[in-house]
Amino acid sequence: MIKRTDREIIVVMKDLREMILREPLIARVLGMGMQAYLVGGYLRDILRGARSKDIDFVVEGNPESILKKIALDTGGSVVKFSKAPLVRLVAGDYTLDFTELKGTIEEDLSQRDFTVNAIAWSEEEGMIDPFNGFRDIREKRIRAIAEDNFLDDPLRLVRAYRFSGEFEWEIEAGTRKTIRKLKGLIRQPATERITLEIFRLLNSTNSYSCLNALKMAARDGILEEIINFNNNKLQHNIKVISRFNTFLNKIPQEQKVFLNKPFSQGLSYGGLLRAELLLFGSSLEKSRLSISRSVLKRLTVTSGLLKELEENKRMDRKGVFDFFTKAGEAAMDFAFLTMRRGLLMKAERFMVAKPVLTAEKIMEITRLGPGPELGNVLGELKRLWFLGEIKNETDAVAWLSGRF
Repeated sequence: MIKRTDREIIVVMKDLREMILREPLIARVLGMGMQAYLVGGYLRDILRGARSKDIDFVVEGNPESILKKIALDTGGSVVKFSKAPLVRLVAGDYTLDFTELKGTIEEDLSQRDFTVNAIAWSEEEGMIDPFNGFRDIREKRIRAIAEDNFLDDPLRLVRAYRFSGEFEWEIEAGTRKTIRKLKGLIRQPATERITLEIFRLLNSTNSYSCLNALKMAARDGILEEIINFNNNKLQHNIKVISRFNTFLNKIPQEQKVFLNKPFSQGLSYGGLLRAELLLFGSSLEKSRLSISRSVLKRLTVTSGLLKELEENKRMDRKGVFDFFTKAGEAAMDFAFLTMRRGLLMKAERFMVAKPVLTAEKIMEITRLGPGPELGNVLGELKRLWFLGEIKNETDAVAWLSGRF
C-alpha cells in the first residue's frame, strides 16, 4: 500500500520515477525481476535536490546471484561482508548496497535513524513514507524515529549533528532532548566510526552551518563526551572557529584554494584547520577519536606553535622564519590559524623556497662533505633568502666566500 504524507507527494511522484530510472544502474537492478526497494540516503538526496553515487536497496530474497550477473554486465565487482548483513556491488564510481528484507518494508524503515532516511520507493508501490520523512525533508528538519533506534546504534547520536552541518538543516527539539538524555552512549561505537562523523562535519562546505552544528553538539553535551574536554573550553574553541570563518571571508579567493585540497582521513585542508582549532588544548589520547598519523602530526605541531605564540604574540621577521621552520609542512596551517593575513603570503614564500645554491655547489665552494654542517649552511641560506638579505646566487656565493 502506498503511504503518503500529503497531496504534495502525488505531484513529486511523477518526477521522482523519472529521476530514479534515469540512473542506468538503478534501472538495471529494478529490471532484474526481484522485488527491490530503493531506500535511504540516495532517495533522500534526490528529494532534497542532490545526487549521490551511494545507492541502497532492500530486496526480497538473496541478491547475490543477480548481482553477479549485473557485475558481469557492468565490469563491476561483488563484495560480501562477514560482519554486516549486506552485499555490495562496486561499479566504477558507484557503490550499491543490498540488504535482504526481513518482514515488511515498513518494519524495515521503522528501524532506521531519522525520518528523512526512512523513505522507500519501488516501481510497484511508488513512495513509501510511514514517518513523514518527505515532510521533514521539505522543512529541512532532522527528526528521530524512536529512542530505541539510538540504543540500537548510538553513533546516530552524533550523526544528527553531522547531517545538520552537511545539509544545513535543524535538529528537531524532541530529538535533541533525547540525544542529551542518551549522550553517554556515544562511548560505545568504534572510535573510527565516530571520527568519520566528526571529520565529515568539520569538512562541511558551509562554514556557518558547520559552526551552528558544532554549537548545538557542544550545548547538548555530545562533543564533551567525544573529545573529553571541558565544555567551557569547547565553547571557547568554537568561538575561535567562528572568528576563523570571518577571517576566511576577508582573504582573497586565490588564498582559499589551499582549503579545498584533500589531506587525510577524508579531511580537506579546510576541515583539518577546523579540527586543529576545535581540538586545541585537548588531550587527544583521552578522546573518542581515532586519528591518523599525518593528522595527529599536524595537530601536535600546530598546537605547540599556537601555545608558543600565545606566550609571545609579537614576531619579528626572524621570529616568523623560526616559527615556519618549526612548523615545516604545517607552515601554511600555522599561518591560517594565526588569522594574520600578512603571514599567509610569507608562508607561501616559505613553502615554495628553493635552495639559492645546490648542496653540490656549496660543497664545491666550502669543501664541506655531506653531514649536519652542510645542512646548517643550507638552512642558513634559506633563512637569509627569506629575510631578503640574499637575493640570488651571486649574493649566496659572496656570503659563503666570506664565511669559509
